[in-house]
Amino acid sequence: MVATRRPYTPGQPKLRHYPPQKSVDAVGSGEQDARMTIGQRTAGRFAIASGIVTLAAAVVLLIFFAVEAPALVESGDVDRITVFGSANDALIAVSLMLLLPVAAFVARVGEPRRLQPVAGFVGLAGLGMGTIFMFTTALRVIDYGTNSILIGVAFATVGAWLLALNVPVGATELFGRGARWAGVLAGLGFLSTGVFAAIAGPSATADPTTLLSSPLLVAVLGLGMAGLHLATPVWAILSGRRWVAADKRSAPMAPVGQSGG
Repeated sequence: MVATRRPYTPGQPKLRHYPPQKSVDAVGSGEQDARMTIGQRTAGRFAIASGIVTLAAAVVLLIFFAVEAPALVESGDVDRITVFGSANDALIAVSLMLLLPVAAFVARVGEPRRLQPVAGFVGLAGLGMGTIFMFTTALRVIDYGTNSILIGVAFATVGAWLLALNVPVGATELFGRGARWAGVLAGLGFLSTGVFAAIAGPSATADPTTLLSSPLLVAVLGLGMAGLHLATPVWAILSGRRWVAADKRSAPMAPVGQSGG
């Protein structure tokens, strides 16, 4: 069947036809490109929102260490609810929950024989557990020692997800170079925080002062906090902006005189 061009009628807007464009710059195969536009803008917006919430959590955490942490450690009652401590826990829970659509998106767009699809499902599990147990931490419905072990497992899973996504060389095609390296640091941060929570959580319940006197554990906690509160939002925001911008450029046609994206 031969396609025919419709005659132009005066008064109708002229349409400029654009060649097909890739949804994300420099993505490898054409088969992957076709899937990239499905949920891409939504995933990007959720990623940006997660990054913003994580930055807010970082500010709240600094206030907690400056205002509430000294008295909390001195009292030894780590199960006590504090305003800024619980607010930080709740914000981290929200930021993890906002990354769930991102994990689902990455699992869907990765090529079948590559690591992204499997990592996406691992990420969904870790992010889901992390969301639940960070909320239980904020509300102190489970004792701190038990809850910290559960959070440790969840955060280690999220760290493995981020490393599996960002360490492979091909990750630059999906996330961009800067976001990829931020994702590696974020993965290491989640792993460090998870190890600290799983090992030190029960000890913190028994004697938080002795725990903080260990240089090794303090270094692990510091690396973890930096990766979680700083590298993670950079990765999320840069990746989200990349996906949203690429999705806007993928429109096939636009009226003359108007922008195509």
